Amino acid sequence: MIFFPRSCLSVEIDREGLPDTGLNTTDWETGVLPPLEDMWELNDFQIAAKNVLGARWYASYRTAALDQITYEANMNIWKKVRLNGYTFRDVSNVNLNTTILGYNFTVPFFIAPAAYAGHTNTSAELSLAKAAGKLGALYAPSIESTKTIEEIADAGFANQTMFHQEYVWSNRTLLIDDLSRIEAAGYKAIFLTVDNTGVNGIRVQAMRQTGELDSDSGHSASFTLETLAEIRNLTTLPIVPKGIKTAADAKSCLDLGFPAIYISNHGGRVLDGVPTAVEILLDIRKQYPEVFEQMEVYADGGVRSANHIITLLALGAKAVGLGRSPMFANIYGEDGVDRMLTLLQAELQTSLQLMGEANVQNVIGNTTYINTKQVEADYFGVN
Repeated sequence: MIFFPRSCLSVEIDREGLPDTGLNTTDWETGVLPPLEDMWELNDFQIAAKNVLGARWYASYRTAALDQITYEANMNIWKKVRLNGYTFRDVSNVNLNTTILGYNFTVPFFIAPAAYAGHTNTSAELSLAKAAGKLGALYAPSIESTKTIEEIADAGFANQTMFHQEYVWSNRTLLIDDLSRIEAAGYKAIFLTVDNTGVNGIRVQAMRQTGELDSDSGHSASFTLETLAEIRNLTTLPIVPKGIKTAADAKSCLDLGFPAIYISNHGGRVLDGVPTAVEILLDIRKQYPEVFEQMEVYADGGVRSANHIITLLALGAKAVGLGRSPMFANIYGEDGVDRMLTLLQAELQTSLQLMGEANVQNVIGNTTYINTKQVEADYFGVN
């Protein structure tokens, strides 16, 4: 656990537009970890992290590209979606279990790749792996983790299934070595990030803290569909392209025979102004509905509650990723990530029961559970 020096009392924290659900920070001390018992929903962990982490490290997780239009859209798109709750149904026995690429998990949400968890806690990615394993959820660590590929794999339970993220490095030797190590360590699939070729996004908030342009020349800038197809020959593990932001790219991945795609705008951290996962899923459904019939689809972006998960599931996602929230919860280490996941699990069960659905599998691709007409009018225009 990381401890921070005590300073001033009566903390007032800029909540950056997060919903006010009654979290009282007036008894907190700046730089001191608040009581874990104060955390009752996912946004609470971000506010606690902002209180505890140094400005540079908080910004490294929170930052998004340029004007943060996509980041804000990720956070606000849910206000345009309505859930349909049906009555007169038996919801006494709720099932949240799902499969991802054929592997069994207890919930349809997972801890998505996020870099350098060691800035929140010395346990870094190890606490994320352990918390996910205890719940029976998927964890896919970043290739840019604080801990090594092997250390994270060893932290998991004997029967735990983890995937791993990889970048398309311009250094092919490094790419091959990473893939070999991931496979040897026992990970079962690879989320291959495809949406930041050559450079990262211009993340102004982080640059103000570091005083440096946030660029990265390690990623290949000559990455094509042919390259994507060739990478499959470098490993026996299934590869899931992560960072799909258009219906056309989703269809291309289907045509190439990939088992799944991962809809993501990188948390608004790469190209500012791109659509949200809700909008991308709607566009795929409109143009290429066969994508949902012939491959698995995962999605992330601004997910902070069970209702957000339900929305993405109803639009066709098989599983939903959580990026920033697990990192913020990790200021408490494994106990914090445990609490975050457990709270979300309880939210999901409750929301499903209130919607009149006992089996989460019946929600996937079932648009009768949601009303997205406002989003469609804004995104596609009025015919």
